[in-house]
Amino acid sequence: MAETKTLDGFGSELQALLYEQLKQRQPITERWVSDMYQYRNQYEGGVKAGGSKVFVGYTRSKTDAWTAQMTDMLFPSDDKNYGIQPTPIPEIATLAKQTEETPDVMMARQLMQQAKDAAEAMEKLIDDQLLECDYAAEARLCLHYAAVLGTGILRAPIVELKEKRYYQQTPSGEWQAQTESYIAPTAKAILPWDFVPDMSAPTLKDCLFTFERNAVTKTELQNLAKHPYYLQDNVLALLEVDASETHNTSNDLSSYNDTLRELSGLEKVINDKRYELWTYHGNIPVSLIEQANQQLADGYQIELNEDQQQQGEINGVIVMSGNGKIISVNVDPLDLNEFPYSVYVCEPDAACLFGFGIPYLCRDAQEILNTAWRGMIDNGVLTIGDQIVVNKSVLEPADKDWNIKPNKVWTTTGGAGVASSVEAQRAFGVFAFQSRQAEFANIIQMSKAFMDEESGLPMIAQGEQGQVTPTLGGMSMLMNAANAVRRRQVKEWDDSVTKPLIRRFYEYNMQFSDDPTIKGDMQIIARGTSALLVKETQTAQIIDLLDRFGQHPELSQAFDWYDGLKTLMQSMSMGAKNMLIPREEYEQKLQQMQQAQAEQPQDPAIMKAQMEMQLAQQKQQHELQIAQMKLESELKIEQMKVAIKEKELEIKLMEIQANQQHSQQKLQVDRELGQAKLTTDLQLNTGKQAMEMQKFKTEVALKNQPLTNPTGNYGLEQ
Repeated sequence: MAETKTLDGFGSELQALLYEQLKQRQPITERWVSDMYQYRNQYEGGVKAGGSKVFVGYTRSKTDAWTAQMTDMLFPSDDKNYGIQPTPIPEIATLAKQTEETPDVMMARQLMQQAKDAAEAMEKLIDDQLLECDYAAEARLCLHYAAVLGTGILRAPIVELKEKRYYQQTPSGEWQAQTESYIAPTAKAILPWDFVPDMSAPTLKDCLFTFERNAVTKTELQNLAKHPYYLQDNVLALLEVDASETHNTSNDLSSYNDTLRELSGLEKVINDKRYELWTYHGNIPVSLIEQANQQLADGYQIELNEDQQQQGEINGVIVMSGNGKIISVNVDPLDLNEFPYSVYVCEPDAACLFGFGIPYLCRDAQEILNTAWRGMIDNGVLTIGDQIVVNKSVLEPADKDWNIKPNKVWTTTGGAGVASSVEAQRAFGVFAFQSRQAEFANIIQMSKAFMDEESGLPMIAQGEQGQVTPTLGGMSMLMNAANAVRRRQVKEWDDSVTKPLIRRFYEYNMQFSDDPTIKGDMQIIARGTSALLVKETQTAQIIDLLDRFGQHPELSQAFDWYDGLKTLMQSMSMGAKNMLIPREEYEQKLQQMQQAQAEQPQDPAIMKAQMEMQLAQQKQQHELQIAQMKLESELKIEQMKVAIKEKELEIKLMEIQANQQHSQQKLQVDRELGQAKLTTDLQLNTGKQAMEMQKFKTEVALKNQPLTNPTGNYGLEQ
């Protein structure tokens, strides 16, 4: 069983919880101050004395360019970034596509048409509600704070009591103004410093609670006392205290507001006469509902179902003052288990709900740019003229004025000596400081390049072409590449803002609208990325598409030419809503023309023209087929030629290999024959030498024998 808590006791707990979250948010608030100084082109704390004090407003141009691009993409002038479609049921959709005219098929088609009509009626109702509360202006403000401070917040739907003024003619013929009160859901941009979520959660889905600050005048607080869902006694008690007593929890907020006023040249707020109220979304004890019902009038008491009564805590909404006085207790009317806020960040922070803005992303580059620019100016001032040194013991001005002037007369003094002309020439010394303009200019260019990269806004994305080929295809590819980061950011807007916000409007209308024609199961379609293509490129591509496939007998049936023409006019900024008739009227006229043509007898000339057109289409198809066959034949011939060429190359390669092998064999035979010949010659020479040696030895032996035959017959017998 949950502990029973009183209104005052729970208010004190919420006040302490708010104090803690404000303390944890203090570093982010200090970062916001630095971001605002940088966006306003001012130095935080000033610059050091001496020298230039200029601030280059490059961060502001980058921030405004990002906001303008996102606004142009998400909120085009003649289109919207969302749509509502019936939730598809595969069984019914498949059954409705059948050609048979059975009762089940007819029933499926009827259900599909009813769901489509309900989705269109719901979309039109939400369009009217968003247009009435000026949702586009609130979203632009949200994008502005997302760019400057890193976080943009939208709250919707907020139920407000509005008055409609119209004129009615009286029976006497006079026109009198009439007012009628009605309740309508609205959307509102919340200032980031007025939003205090659960600081321990990294995303809004992970938050356990949220606080929102509102400042109301005494008259507005008196009107709340008359509201049936506010605790009248507590509101009247709050009116008895001074408004300053409700500002105890806004120390950091007052400091931030004073900083903003100081940036605008205004004085600080000394005594704010407005009451500070905080709206809490989160779990509340069921006992608070019971206590609140005791103070509410009959018919306006809060009713709880059986499940809620058995729970200790439920999802509720509490409005309290800054000093912890609760003046309203209620349950979450939509009961979606989510907060009525949509938070969008320029650059997400993984550890915190609040993100980083453009000034924070390029802070270092901006400081380098400022430093280089101030140094460039200071260096230019120093080098604008020469430094002149005068020896007063040698010269003195005739007019007793030491300032340098044209045609000035100087006289030598007694200390110049005899060589007065030589000493006079040495009396003046001219010195010049070195100019560093080129070095500073390079630093400035590099810092600007770093800012382009760090901010995700290259110059091509801001409309400056640079050194690129000015062709349609080249520019399309270039812009698609430049918009890659922007597409991601637009998709994050669709996921974080468009889908949940429109879904909450859908849930509100489903619960509280009395119109049965809008009721149904539907889904939200976000299409923020559809406007990312450059309009000039998109226009050229659509025209080229119409020219290519407009008369094609088969592909032309695959296009919705009405939507194509509408997209073309939107890309040309021609106001499609004003120039094009509604689709229903267009389809009705088209159907009437078809019926009239079917009922009227065909004119022979028209029939002849149609037959000629059909023949021309058949001829075109026949020529296309012949061209395809010819192309295929030529392709086959080329393939055969390539195959023959490859075969010839293969044969030639084989011949080369055979010739190489034959040459190698011939070389081997020649080598062997040469070796055999050399061996034979060597053997012959060796034998010949042996015979000659033997002959020589024999002759020597004969000569060495004793002479026994004096007759001179060398011993031969007779």
